[in-house]
Amino acid sequence: MAFNSSLYLMFLVAAVAIFWFLPPVARRVFVFVASLAFYATWGIVFVWLPLLVATMVYVCGKQIESRASNAKLWAMLGTFCLLTLLAVFKYRGFVIANLTWTLDWIGVRHLSRVAAIAFPVGISFYTFEAIGYLIDVRQGRVKMPSFLDLCLFFLFWPNILSGPIVRARELVPQLTFRKPFEAQFIFEGCDRLLWGLVQKTVIANVLGTWVDRGFAPSSRLSSSLDSWFLGVAFALQIYFDFAGYTNMAVGTARLLGVTLPENFRYPYHAISPPDFWARWHMTLSRWIRDYLFFPINSRWKGAPLPLYLSLLGVMALVGLWHGAGWNFVLWGFLHGAYLAIYRIYESWKIVRPGAAASVALAILWRMATLMAVLAAWVVFRAGDLATAWPILSAMFYRFSAGASYGRTFYIYTLAIASFCAVEPMVMGHLTQMENQASLESISPLRVVVRPLAYLFSVFLFLVFDSNNAQFIYSQF
Repeated sequence: MAFNSSLYLMFLVAAVAIFWFLPPVARRVFVFVASLAFYATWGIVFVWLPLLVATMVYVCGKQIESRASNAKLWAMLGTFCLLTLLAVFKYRGFVIANLTWTLDWIGVRHLSRVAAIAFPVGISFYTFEAIGYLIDVRQGRVKMPSFLDLCLFFLFWPNILSGPIVRARELVPQLTFRKPFEAQFIFEGCDRLLWGLVQKTVIANVLGTWVDRGFAPSSRLSSSLDSWFLGVAFALQIYFDFAGYTNMAVGTARLLGVTLPENFRYPYHAISPPDFWARWHMTLSRWIRDYLFFPINSRWKGAPLPLYLSLLGVMALVGLWHGAGWNFVLWGFLHGAYLAIYRIYESWKIVRPGAAASVALAILWRMATLMAVLAAWVVFRAGDLATAWPILSAMFYRFSAGASYGRTFYIYTLAIASFCAVEPMVMGHLTQMENQASLESISPLRVVVRPLAYLFSVFLFLVFDSNNAQFIYSQF
């Protein structure tokens, strides 16, 4: 049951109505049952998996709290079990395929082929939440909740599939569901939910039809114009697809009176590679920073070479987290290289502060960041270098003329890119209008504009949603 489906919207209306009708003491059980039912629609055979994760984490967390001398051992054991689950379900086929290829290459051809295992949706996200939780318990940042609260933490249906990656101290205190009903919950929730629905169906899905054609093995796109537009189109598609999912997740939670952390902050307005990761998939970036990057580099006390190598290695792991494929590893490695290069530049700024303060240099970094991100997205989407290389070469050095798409593709991509350029200003203006409306009991925004916007959003969803296309990040 995808967020961008009529079935989900009917489920959501019924669930929110029942939730607010129930007394607060019954809401936790209801949300738990509703979350189980929602997850079961993606494959009832895997409903036990997040419950198993919750059980393992609960047992390990209890041992960490009660046995200070063995706390580190229990945290390591829990983390190992969680990573093993993730590896078995997500990377088993990848490892077997590469091992088989290696043995075939050296002449050993007797390795039996192992059937692929179905992929449980959301496992990448709730295993990271579980690992972060164990580390927080080990470091005393969070107290052990009840087993039901822990199950709710991992199963909470708005964010179980593709995040945001939430920390226990952010979400568990809200799972009492004791807030009294406020109309603002409905307004804010519907705003985010319907905007996310439009982002997915009207922008991401439409761009996706052209992107799929351009990256298909049979594609004959070769001109520089096509390659640049294809790279931009996928960059816009994956942004509005994932931002659309996040907005629907945040909106769903808000309808229940719960606040989830933000995950995007206009990433294509980044002025540097670190700034991009401070804007893109922010909850993952913070998780990697706090639970992986900082602990690794604390041992080296800022030494340059270990810092650069850790950037390359950590970001390659981030790429592997996104998918079991070498293209994802290369994508992560590229971003690690971008971050390392910028760190070197920051070291140079200390020596040459006057030159580093140049406005032209700042503009150059902004442009270079955007182009580097686009190049990495091509690798991410292509699947292999054989597909990515012709596109990248046409973008950056093998220039050629020609247009293979119809005029609509180029116009639509330019229109969405233009909207992306002014998105912060548009959203800032809408926020200002909302703040002004909140000060008035009756306002044009609340009485006229918002209902019309809701109706128009539903209309667009019905017109454009022809295939309920899957969210891209639900595959990871």
